[in-house]
Amino acid sequence: MKAGKGKAAKKKITFEQRKTKAEKWLSTQELTGNALIKAYRKKFAVDRLKAVSELQKLGKTFTKEEISKEKQAIEAYKRQQQQKKIKRRQKRLEKKQQSEYSLLEQDDMFCYIAGYTSGGVPYGLTWEEVGIDGDLPFDIKTELYKNRFV
Repeated sequence: MKAGKGKAAKKKITFEQRKTKAEKWLSTQELTGNALIKAYRKKFAVDRLKAVSELQKLGKTFTKEEISKEKQAIEAYKRQQQQKKIKRRQKRLEKKQQSEYSLLEQDDMFCYIAGYTSGGVPYGLTWEEVGIDGDLPFDIKTELYKNRFV
């Protein structure tokens, strides 16, 4: 079977297909423990536990601590990915909220401009109608509005 080149091609190969290459590669290595596991993972594009399993099939032994370290690394990676996912969701939500807020038309007189008359005069809710002092500076009024309603 011709597997091709690259990581994707290596992943398609079963252990039985890569066993002879792995044995040959292993005979040239002086690494031990987690360093050997890491090198095997990189060379044959397999995950941590598969590397441990295949190296054990090839006659290598690992301490419980070395295996435990690999399992902890997997859990740490999963937690890291979950945190990234949560941050992405939060950013999307914040962006959505900001874009929804930015759709509001406001000016010094109106908190919400619902529309314009045929003569071009705005109408809608004034700052006083929503409970915000109309004499405040515009940026303070909009910040108060955001904190109270958005």
